[in-house]
Amino acid sequence: MNFRSVVTSALLCAVFLAAGCKPNPTAEEACTTGANGGNPVIIVAGTFSPEIANQLVLGNSLHAAGFTHCVLELKGDEALAGIPGTMPIEISALALKLFVEDVLAWSGATAVDLVGHSQGALVARAYIKNYGGEAYVDKMVSLAGPNAGTEFIPLLNFFTGPILAPFGLTCESMHPCVQMQQGSEFITALNEGGMTPGDVEYYAFYTNNDELVWYWGSGLFGFPVVKFDNAKLGPGATNVEIGQMCPLRIVGHLGMIADPVPVHMTLDALAGRSIRVPLATCLLPPVII
Repeated sequence: MNFRSVVTSALLCAVFLAAGCKPNPTAEEACTTGANGGNPVIIVAGTFSPEIANQLVLGNSLHAAGFTHCVLELKGDEALAGIPGTMPIEISALALKLFVEDVLAWSGATAVDLVGHSQGALVARAYIKNYGGEAYVDKMVSLAGPNAGTEFIPLLNFFTGPILAPFGLTCESMHPCVQMQQGSEFITALNEGGMTPGDVEYYAFYTNNDELVWYWGSGLFGFPVVKFDNAKLGPGATNVEIGQMCPLRIVGHLGMIADPVPVHMTLDALAGRSIRVPLATCLLPPVII
């Protein structure tokens, strides 16, 4: 690590301390070496999502496929008991920058691949666009990322209320909830100039049964219909809805890190294969939550 990186890292650590969030885990703590070499894969977790939730199926599947992989929880405000994903998305993106530097030094690799679930996809994209990640990321996979924002703060309150209520908060008073809204200052700036900057290979996998990433759009004759294409990453990415691989399969928002179909699609993307899901995988029980 050069002098400039050391100074930058020190400043970022000071930012985390001032913001009231704990330091990153080390690469040795958060990463598992795989058998096939290649880029380390960093799973960037979603809102409220602990390491174990991302390791249980997605992480273990990466390991079984021979990938070196790591899990990074989003930054949590210590005033909120450190619950992951409660700090501004920019803070988590800066944490990802530090973590990537640590993983590269630990592994000896020159680049990483990122798999971001939900808010984690926005964190990964913010790192790539705003914090130098273009130079260190080969592939980026968005799993149910609200890439064009989501409309439904009342619905988010339904899911987040039981977690935030003990602290006297609602979704509207938590930075990431506001930042993930359609038309927010954060989403507008992130998507300005295109959603797929740099020489990065982008993938967006999403589900038409997502409880959180959807919005009201116009259908036939102008009638309002629910749409899910706000999870796409535009024409510069490979965008695939679960139903294109397995018609009639119901997979929910959390299922995108636990269901065998999106996990298989993620492994295809990271391995540089065409995105294809065998019929036998489509017939496995779905994770509908």
